[in-house]
Amino acid sequence: MESTVIDVCCAAEGNYVAHSAAMLHSVLAQHGRGEVRITYLHPPEYPRAVHSPLTAMVERGGGSISFVEVPDERCEGLPVIGFTGKATWYRALAPELLPGMDRVLFLDCDLLALDSLQSLWETDVSNHFVAAVTNVFQLDHLHRPAELGLDMPQRYFNAGVLLMNLDLMRREQCANAVLEYGRVNRQDLMFRDQDALNVVLAERWRALHPRWNCMNSVMGFPWSVYVFGREATDEARRNPAIRHFEGPGLNKPWHVQCDQPLREVYFEHRSQTPWPTVQLDGKRRQSVRQRGTHTVSRLRNRARRLGGWRKSADACERAQHVAVPERCGVLHVVSPISATDFLGSHL
Repeated sequence: MESTVIDVCCAAEGNYVAHSAAMLHSVLAQHGRGEVRITYLHPPEYPRAVHSPLTAMVERGGGSISFVEVPDERCEGLPVIGFTGKATWYRALAPELLPGMDRVLFLDCDLLALDSLQSLWETDVSNHFVAAVTNVFQLDHLHRPAELGLDMPQRYFNAGVLLMNLDLMRREQCANAVLEYGRVNRQDLMFRDQDALNVVLAERWRALHPRWNCMNSVMGFPWSVYVFGREATDEARRNPAIRHFEGPGLNKPWHVQCDQPLREVYFEHRSQTPWPTVQLDGKRRQSVRQRGTHTVSRLRNRARRLGGWRKSADACERAQHVAVPERCGVLHVVSPISATDFLGSHL
């Protein structure tokens, strides 16, 4: 692919305006050649006053930006209450909201680009709906793919970084299918649009090297090596191209209790946006007693989930190997290990 133009899409609402600016600044800072064209999806109540400063920042970085308002009725009947809000569903609508594009790189607002995205953009997705990185679950959620009818945990992707084949998704009417699944199963969705996307796009997505979406879970969970293999996991941790601070609350770099690796990079980029002053969330720290009680509660929940882990482990062991593209190209084959033994060693 000769073009050096990258089409990036993001979605934000409420107090995520400044966070989205930090993310976009990081993308522009890493793209040394060509142009980054940004499409910014937002709800009707989004403050128009932010358009001008965001546009100025993007243009100073050598990019361009357009804003698309998404009517609330497009998300009618979907679960939108909580920290993710309705904007999380906009990525599923991208094929319809971006009719003039054949492909786009969708990025969550709680991530940072640490390397050029050019090679990611050049990944071949001609026969896939999306390219994405396999999600790494916390132990008490390992059963989630099986609950959704997916073969194994390795067949569930994280939706924070999606290279989307919009043309194919339009032809297959994926947007309607994802939204319909979300409405019908709204009471059962644990991870909202991500669950719906995984069910609808199952078996038609390409797995990326984890450095293209180096999540908190990749950084911190020892069992990431089972998902990606030791070599790929170590490379992602050592040299992440995209650092994703996924999860609620204190997982975010703007939370006072966040201790996630590379948190400081967020503040470096945030300081160069129109909103350089950061008011940290969660200023009232938990007491030692509160933190201890929370830890005990988590351990009890994990014990109750033991049956779910074993179920997921049995499904995992049916896999003969896990194929992960090395830097979006070469497949990296991981020798199978016992998921039951692995999980048992981390209880």
